[in-house]
Amino acid sequence: MNIKSLLLHIAVVSTLVMYKAVAQDKPHVKLALGVNIINNYPYSRLPWAIDKLDFATPFNLGVDYQLDTNWSVGVNVSTNTLKTPKSNASLFAVQADVNYYIIPNTARDYKELYVFLAAGKYTYANTDALIVGPGLGISYWMFPKMAINISGRANVAVKNNSPEVGSYYQCNIGVIWRFTDGF
Repeated sequence: MNIKSLLLHIAVVSTLVMYKAVAQDKPHVKLALGVNIINNYPYSRLPWAIDKLDFATPFNLGVDYQLDTNWSVGVNVSTNTLKTPKSNASLFAVQADVNYYIIPNTARDYKELYVFLAAGKYTYANTDALIVGPGLGISYWMFPKMAINISGRANVAVKNNSPEVGSYYQCNIGVIWRFTDGF
């Protein structure tokens, strides 16, 4: 089994375990689907290196469980194709994150602002790296169960086996569906 398959299995099993653990209580699960843009150019002064951004096969999928009005946990999967001086190859990342809502759901008034800390792993070509990083996101709830979301994260490579990629910035834009009322 290759690393992409293993990481995808871990994400699916984690999601199922999380869902089963909250099945006795009213679950507050959200699903996010969107696209991402990645800046892998090591000498850029973000966000000004627009010509260096990568967005080929830029998909992002996330599942989030709301613990209470201020905290949630989630699992995210991202894909993209990065252009490096040596070659172009696919990047696949799986991350778990903890979110803190600065503007909580109870005070939402159609918008929420949150910060998060994520940790995970990415694979690029035949290399991989462990990544951690902070992020910031905002959601605008157009309907009671659907929102537009924009989030940005700085993925810092901690244990890096990929000299071509290293740390990178990522911006996700997408839609969030909430399956239950409340939170």
